[in-house]
Amino acid sequence: MTTNLRQNPTRDSELSVEALEDRMMLSSVEIIAAGVENSETIEIQVDQQAVATFNNLGGNADAGQFQSYTFNTAGTISADQVRVQFTNDLYDPANNIDSNVRIDAIVIDGVRYETEDPSVFSTGTWLPGDGIVEGNRESEYLHTNGYFQFAGSSNNGSLIEVRARGSEGVEQFNLRILGDTVGTFTASTQDQTFSYRHDGVVTAGQIQVEFINDEYDPDAGIDNNLIVDSISIDGQTFETEAASTFSTGTWLPEDGVQPGNRQSEWLHTEGFFLYSGDTNVQPGEIGLTLNTLTINEDLGELNFVVFRSGGSDGRVTVDYTTNLGSAGSGDLTPVSGTLVFEDGINSQQVSLQITDDSVVESAESFTFSLSNPTGGASLGAITSQTVTINDDDQPTVGIIFEDSFETVSNWTTNPNGTDTATTGQWEIGSPQSTTSSGITLQPNSGHFGPGALVTGLAAGSSVGTFDIDNGLTSVLSPTIDLPSVPELELSFEYSLAYLDNASNDDYFSVSIVSGDVTTELFDDHAHDSNQASSWNFANLNISAWSGQTIQILFEAADLLGASLVEAAVDDVVVEALPALPGTIEVQRTSINLNEDSGFAEVVLTRTSGRVGRVTVDYATTTGSASQSDFGAVSGTAVFENGQPEVTIQIPIVDDGTDEDLESFQLVLSNPTNGAVLGTDSAATVTIVDNDSTVGDYLPDLTPIASTLTERLSIDTSEQPGRRLMRFSTEVANAGDGPLEIWGGDASGSTQQVFQRIYQEDGGSRDQLAGEFVYHAGHGHIHFEGFATYDLKLTDASGAIVASGGKTSFCLINIRQPFADVTANAGVVHGRGGSSCGQIQGISAGYSDVYSASLDDQWIDVTNVADGTYWLEIETDPENNIQETNESNNTARVQVRLQNGQVTAL
Repeated sequence: MTTNLRQNPTRDSELSVEALEDRMMLSSVEIIAAGVENSETIEIQVDQQAVATFNNLGGNADAGQFQSYTFNTAGTISADQVRVQFTNDLYDPANNIDSNVRIDAIVIDGVRYETEDPSVFSTGTWLPGDGIVEGNRESEYLHTNGYFQFAGSSNNGSLIEVRARGSEGVEQFNLRILGDTVGTFTASTQDQTFSYRHDGVVTAGQIQVEFINDEYDPDAGIDNNLIVDSISIDGQTFETEAASTFSTGTWLPEDGVQPGNRQSEWLHTEGFFLYSGDTNVQPGEIGLTLNTLTINEDLGELNFVVFRSGGSDGRVTVDYTTNLGSAGSGDLTPVSGTLVFEDGINSQQVSLQITDDSVVESAESFTFSLSNPTGGASLGAITSQTVTINDDDQPTVGIIFEDSFETVSNWTTNPNGTDTATTGQWEIGSPQSTTSSGITLQPNSGHFGPGALVTGLAAGSSVGTFDIDNGLTSVLSPTIDLPSVPELELSFEYSLAYLDNASNDDYFSVSIVSGDVTTELFDDHAHDSNQASSWNFANLNISAWSGQTIQILFEAADLLGASLVEAAVDDVVVEALPALPGTIEVQRTSINLNEDSGFAEVVLTRTSGRVGRVTVDYATTTGSASQSDFGAVSGTAVFENGQPEVTIQIPIVDDGTDEDLESFQLVLSNPTNGAVLGTDSAATVTIVDNDSTVGDYLPDLTPIASTLTERLSIDTSEQPGRRLMRFSTEVANAGDGPLEIWGGDASGSTQQVFQRIYQEDGGSRDQLAGEFVYHAGHGHIHFEGFATYDLKLTDASGAIVASGGKTSFCLINIRQPFADVTANAGVVHGRGGSSCGQIQGISAGYSDVYSASLDDQWIDVTNVADGTYWLEIETDPENNIQETNESNNTARVQVRLQNGQVTAL
């Protein structure tokens, strides 16, 4: 894609206010498109100047599956400035090739312009009646090279959409604006969207939908009725069943047909719906909560939860698809489709299957993406999630890659096109020996066998004819898929020869290339003395690239011009090694704890081998924390043969001083008996103070009992053969401050959590509150141990007969049951309450609701006898959260189990 970027050569110190304003004004343009062959190219023009090009369009044009292509352009633009041009049409019926482009719409700064609108001009659309001619063709297709020219009239008029169906499929209705009929439509028995573009701007209060051909003949089995789901004006949805919509044709059993606000989608007789001008409709925005996710290949089912936030008014939809990246169709079951959020629904789930194969492979990734929201909804900040799949198939110890250069090898010389050497490039073959004053500069064969990888394969008539001259020569191996194993080694034989006119600037080096990153692991530099050719063995630890796809890069350089350098490589081997004494590291590089914890525990781990008895020295060093905050320790940690961990305890001093967060380090050194230190050789310990004297604004977690009966039911389909009692829960914050939790240091699949407490002086303090855990069933991170669900006997014992498996929750604002609490809170919102990301929470006066339909929102009652029980929720059972009131964290309702059903009492 190419984008027209404004270039401003003026220095920052000389930018005028006008120039800054112009640079800050950008228009966002989205093209919603699909190709037939997925090889099509479109060019975007603004004022007939090309500003962006998109190649190899994805999607499925014929199936109506589109993808989104976006760019920004300086300044603001209108639709009539935009052209979408198809540039690489191909029609080859003999090979069943027919390239076509389908453009669903363009969106400029959130305003959508439909391609099939009568005002859009086309030069590449084919219609059976007249072939390809220029004009307003009312089609989404470009069948040959040509363009769509969008019209600016859409900026001044309104697009009106009516979503309706009929009971018989013959129902006709008029669309009326200010009493005038502007269109007549016939409904089918399926929901359809009927569109009309008006010349001027229209409000909801000006629109009627009028049913005009009612017929009722019970003898013939005919009963015409019109069902209108909603109308939409320029993407804003107005629900027909809203209390503000007036009807003259709705029949209700209690009072027949009479005019009024009937809150029904049905016109049972000839009459009309008159919509209200109420614009307080909030369809919300739809998105995900994580940009990236790493899973194991044996996960099985992976669930993506799509959230609707900022409103839940009306029926909205969003398209989803999986885009295969380095992962293939054999690694997962791709999915695509449309999610429907009915009125009031905040979340939906998409599941796909991860394939647990037996192939040893590198980590692979794919992307799950959202696009094309409807019903007035918009996309949120995160619309795609890249999922990395870690392989779980371990190879046996042995060789993964080797090349002796005795046959044709797939190495690439000058791989980046940047080599500068004029002679002496890398070549594969049997070298010819060169000598100077009895010194051999190039070997006469490989290390084992005649072949080798050498610079300047031919010897030449004299020394220096084919040596490396005036720069760099490089060669790159084929790709190598490394398994996920602890110990990986690269070994090879190499030769580097030179005369006494060489210097330290002349060298041979070895690097690992992984993706866009090149890491040098080894180099050998020349000196101002004669160096004869000889084979030297080198072995390099490449365990850091375990599970990745790599290439090996050999380079040699003569950078002074007067020197002579000749290099050779042979017998390259990449191998998974047997167990070694191991690598010693700290398990966590960052440890957070409260001042009254007593001790900080630092766990030392031994990985990549556990053979033999090894030791490592350790010692604390001060940082912002001083010796008055902790007890200094030092000593030697011993790992016996096979032992994977050692724990070091460091005393923490609980003083009476009000302090900020303070930290110190535990540092490792001097491993013995073959063990080595890893990258994480120090742990930073942060102490959270407990001596603040400033007043706090604290939350108060209050579960709401009545919500437990919402959608209370027995589910027998989730787990065939089991009876799962499903119910909804709601936990409100009745305190004078927000519940806000945020993630600290991550370790594996868990992450430490702090509670941020806002204070009366305008500041805040943090305290440890537990951990986040990634919840695969919900597709995001949850706060662990937030609540428990129990089914209890109603007698004096209160014994628990069954419990829910769900204890972890994503905390966001869903409802506001306590508006008075919100109005009187010291701090209402804090930073949490809007997503399931690294910062979560419940604002003062608000509540988090978990619907009965969500994963794990149940108690298994398969083996519970019929009878009456308490259904109870307890929040913060381990008192991890500091609250104003710790005595109101339990709520319960009585339920009766009988004959496989459940009812609330």
